[in-house]
Amino acid sequence: MPTLVLLHSALGKTPGIEAIADCYRAAGHTVFAPDVYEGRTFTTAEAGVGHSQGVGFSQLVDRAAAACADLTGEIVFAGLSLGAGIAQQMGKNDARARGALLFHGGGFPKPTRWQENVPVQIHFSVDDEWRDSAAPQTLLESAARAGAQAEYFLYPGGSHLFSDPLVADYREDSAQLLFDRSLAFLDRV
Repeated sequence: MPTLVLLHSALGKTPGIEAIADCYRAAGHTVFAPDVYEGRTFTTAEAGVGHSQGVGFSQLVDRAAAACADLTGEIVFAGLSLGAGIAQQMGKNDARARGALLFHGGGFPKPTRWQENVPVQIHFSVDDEWRDSAAPQTLLESAARAGAQAEYFLYPGGSHLFSDPLVADYREDSAQLLFDRSLAFLDRV
């Protein structure tokens, strides 16, 4: 069974990320949740996004890669929002990748390549203000060209981090459906 690497949102490695990691652990998965913010956390998306922009996306990807350097075996990269973008980068570049779970983010609008046979699953709220409705299609097409299974799920409403149980956007019914779908994905890889 691959290790699940769970990458945090722009809020940082909050107790909500640990709560999500614990759900996957309770389902029998080994979970590693690195802190690419080096201990910084934020209570608003604007502050967290500002911090991520100050650090730079490529530096955050480098930090995630360094944190995962000693992991052995197969990995499924998962992330929330900003972490989904990092998980996407890791999923397409890390030879150990066996899948990518992109929660509330990922799917950049410009053409991208994807690793052969590395499945990807994308989850967004239909009215999420942070969602670029065209962006996931590019990733889905790249994955299909690489022979990888790709799935894209939309959930009702406009909540962004609806799977994080400790933020105001949390939606229990959507979070449970995302969790169930991602567990089925993990069972297939």
